[in-house]
Amino acid sequence: MASSSFSSLLFFSFLFLFFTNTLVSSLSLDGEALLSLLSAAGPSAKVASSILSSWDPSSSTPCSWQGITCSPQNRVISLSLPNTFLNLSSLPPQLSSLSSLQLLNLSSTNISGTIPPSFGQLTHLRLLDLSSNSLIGSIPPELGQLSLLQFLFLNSNRLSGRIPPQLANLTSLQVFCLQDNVLNGSIPSQLGSLVSLQEFRIGGNPYLTGKIPPQLGLLTNLTTFGVAATGLSGLIPPTFGNLINLQTLALYDTDIFGSIPPELGLCVELRNLYLHMNKLTGSIPPQLGKLQKLTSLLLWGNALSGPIPAELSNCSALVVFDASANDLSGEIPGDLGKLGVLEQLHLSDNLLTGLIPWQLSNCSSLTALQLDKNQLSGAIPWQVGKLKYLQSFFMWGNAVSGTIPSSFGNCTELYALDLSRNKLTGSIPEEIFSLKKLSKLLLLGNSLSGELPRSVANCQSLVRLRLGENQLSGQIPKEIGQLQNLVFLDFYLNKLILNNNLLTGSIPKSFRNLQKLTLLDLSYNSLSGPVPPEIGYVTSLTISLDLSSNAFTGELPETMSSLTQLQSLDISHNMLYGKIKVLSSLTSLTSLNISYNNFSGPIPVTTFFRTLSSNSYLQNPNLCVSTDGSTCSSSLIRKNGLKSAKTIALISVILASVTISVIASWILVTRNHRYMVEKSSGALPSSSGAEDFSYPWTFIPFQKLNFTIDNILSCLKDENVIGKGCSGVVYRAEMPNGDLIAVKKLWKTKRDEEPVDSFAAEIQILGHIRHRNIVKLLEYGYTMNITEKSDVYSYGVVLLEILSGRSAVESHVGDGQHIVEWVKKKMGSFEPAVSILDTKLQGLPDQIVQEMLQTLGIAMFCVNSSPAERPTMKEVIALLMEVKSPPEEWGKTSQPLIKQSSNQS
Repeated sequence: MASSSFSSLLFFSFLFLFFTNTLVSSLSLDGEALLSLLSAAGPSAKVASSILSSWDPSSSTPCSWQGITCSPQNRVISLSLPNTFLNLSSLPPQLSSLSSLQLLNLSSTNISGTIPPSFGQLTHLRLLDLSSNSLIGSIPPELGQLSLLQFLFLNSNRLSGRIPPQLANLTSLQVFCLQDNVLNGSIPSQLGSLVSLQEFRIGGNPYLTGKIPPQLGLLTNLTTFGVAATGLSGLIPPTFGNLINLQTLALYDTDIFGSIPPELGLCVELRNLYLHMNKLTGSIPPQLGKLQKLTSLLLWGNALSGPIPAELSNCSALVVFDASANDLSGEIPGDLGKLGVLEQLHLSDNLLTGLIPWQLSNCSSLTALQLDKNQLSGAIPWQVGKLKYLQSFFMWGNAVSGTIPSSFGNCTELYALDLSRNKLTGSIPEEIFSLKKLSKLLLLGNSLSGELPRSVANCQSLVRLRLGENQLSGQIPKEIGQLQNLVFLDFYLNKLILNNNLLTGSIPKSFRNLQKLTLLDLSYNSLSGPVPPEIGYVTSLTISLDLSSNAFTGELPETMSSLTQLQSLDISHNMLYGKIKVLSSLTSLTSLNISYNNFSGPIPVTTFFRTLSSNSYLQNPNLCVSTDGSTCSSSLIRKNGLKSAKTIALISVILASVTISVIASWILVTRNHRYMVEKSSGALPSSSGAEDFSYPWTFIPFQKLNFTIDNILSCLKDENVIGKGCSGVVYRAEMPNGDLIAVKKLWKTKRDEEPVDSFAAEIQILGHIRHRNIVKLLEYGYTMNITEKSDVYSYGVVLLEILSGRSAVESHVGDGQHIVEWVKKKMGSFEPAVSILDTKLQGLPDQIVQEMLQTLGIAMFCVNSSPAERPTMKEVIALLMEVKSPPEEWGKTSQPLIKQSSNQS
């Protein structure tokens, strides 16, 4: 009985295994091929993908699986898993057994590895999309066997190697996308046989070289030809005139040269012609005027010459025309005014002459008109006021004269108006300040006169206002203080520069409202009255306050003590008087000039004031030195009288000093000569014995000292050694008065070496360095307190080196100053800030120079003498990100089209 039960159990177990194996093995061959994809996917992909979780191995067919489509015969004809996280290290070659497959879409599925050559066996395939993955290696020539293939997307991978000429066998191909890879070699001329091709995109392959095959002119069904951002060279084939269905020709950022073929005028369906950033020469063909469907014509950044053809006015659909940065000459055709839908006209940086055509006012859709950096003359036509949608008008760097049309006040959408560096005269029209969206008004470098209208306060949107280098006169309207958004972005900083004008009156009290102001320059005007206490409330002033060369009177307001972050102060050449004790509170000062005033009383006793030279106090005869900062010392030594009565005494002191120096030098030379004679005769003890202090000492103090050479020599003992270097030993020396100093005793040169005056070399370097904290060296080196603020300081030094083209210390240039001190001295002088920049950088376009000056301001913020006032690196990054100007600043509002057209490459 037991044996019978066991036999029955064994039988049913066999049946169970039989049916189970039958169920598993019933999955079709197509299903098993798809399971290879499932097994190749990483575990995380199976968890993350709801699609893959539907793939049940126990199914008889995969036709119910997500992403799978089958024929009536249950054969897999479509595998489409775009944007599914498969995370494949390679494509499984088993997929090539899907012999009925017509569509394979695995785009954006995180696949790496190579394309299996066995994919060439999928002879029924009509679409192959492996784009936007990380595929490497070359394109298999076997793909040329897919004679039914209509769509091939291999773009946005890392494919390399040449384009296989075997792909010319894909006679059914309509879309061919290989852009954004690292393909090399040239375009196979055999591809000219793909007569069904409509889209040809191979741009974004920088190593693709050679000429464009003229055989591609046979692709008469082509609508898009994109080969931008490649290394292609040679000429644009004239055979492209046969591409009568072409809508987009994206051929920019290459090494293409020669002229624009006039045959392109036969491509009557052309909408977008992108030929910018090449090496094209010759003239713009008038035949382009036949392209009545053309909407975008980008020719900028070439070497095109000759006139702008008036025939372009026949391109009635033209929206953007950018021919800037070429060598175009002649006048701007007035016929361009016929372009009724034109929105952007960019002709900057050419050699255009003549008048600005008034007919451009008929381009009623115009939003951007940029004519800067040409040789245009005459007046700005008043009809410009008809451009109701105008947003930016750039005309700087021409020879335009006359007045600024008041009709600009009708351009209610205007936000940027730059008329700088011309020959404009007259006053600034009040109507301009009625514009509610105007944020940038740049009028510097003209001959404008009259007062700045009080209506400036109406333009609350104003961010940048540049009026320098004109002949403006009158008072600064107090209403300017109401412009809460005014940010004159010459550094990273908020600046107001009105120097070198004819301004009169006093500083408005409303200046206290400019709480973002970091630099105020009102120098070289005719301003008068006292320095208002409200200046002290502008605590954001960190870079410079320059009120020099005016007619200010009165005492310095006590509120100035709040300007604790100010680095440079110049109030020279005024009629100020009273004490200067308030200046002792300005702890961040690195530059000060109070010369040519009537200040009196004691000079503050601070480290900063002790380092100042008499040039900072010239012609203030009633200033005196002090020991306590409150009263004058008994001698009443004048730091800077320089009166004629003392000139003779000063000359006498100088002559006496020179005489003493000559005598001292003669004694030292004689003594040194005697020493060398005695040493050569062996009369002196060897240096290998006891310490030798008989070498003639040269004592060059840099400030008045209260100890002697003998005090120093008595401390040169081994127990006082605190450091050794390649040039000598450093001793700790305590003076009789309790002062602690460091003394460096230099090594003597050996007999067989070239004599080197190391002492003189070091003294020369130290003597050229001027810094109030030279003894401390920025205190970090001694305390080992290396913090983020010291890193920020170092970063600021690097920025200064990059911008100025100088090393941190150049002993042969700039009096051997450290670069930080050199820049601060420059900023405190009357030289323009641009003089700090490397001379090789100063000739760049104004906008680039302005960005470099902003970066210079960030660098100076980093090297603030007070660590607490330095920004964090996070703040530095934020400031640097704000430096980069928006596209309109560059005069290239059409640049976004480049990015858009990358999809058309």
